[in-house]
Amino acid sequence: MARTPVIFGQSQPAARRFGKADAAIIIGVVVLLYAGVRLALRAPAQVTGPVIALAPANLPLYAVFSLSRMLGAYALSLLFTLVYGYVAAYNHRAEQVLLPLLDVLQSVPILSFLPVVLLSLSAVLPEKLAVELAAVVLIFTSQAWNLTFAWYQSLTTIPNELREASNIFRFGLWMRLKTLELPSCALF
Repeated sequence: MARTPVIFGQSQPAARRFGKADAAIIIGVVVLLYAGVRLALRAPAQVTGPVIALAPANLPLYAVFSLSRMLGAYALSLLFTLVYGYVAAYNHRAEQVLLPLLDVLQSVPILSFLPVVLLSLSAVLPEKLAVELAAVVLIFTSQAWNLTFAWYQSLTTIPNELREASNIFRFGLWMRLKTLELPSCALF
């Protein structure tokens, strides 16, 4: 009886060694934890927000404040999206780190950022400014993930014919961004 050759064999994966990248990640986590503990020790025991007047005459002013927070957060989100998504789409090595990091950050509920952000900012800034910036950061986190994934996806799905045409016409970075990439995503 003839023996059939084994096509799919079981092989042991090569053992991965502890490298420089592993050491850098561990050092980064330790430094981040140390900085967090130092900020937590300097944080106030109680953060007091601004006094809110409930008179109807103050509502337009509060609406302007809310709108300015949202516009500031949107501007930051848009800037973050354009840079982060562009780097992730055009740099394969960066993509392997940036996309999983963004995916993990997206999975964290937005309100869980509140204590960390508020206490960290109130440890280094005046409380009123810290509260305002914490609101902007939380709005930023609610917008940035979706915008960034959409921008990355649109950059990676631009047809090759359009990319070749932009190369033939010798588009620079700005011209390619303005006439090819932004219209393909329509972020604005």
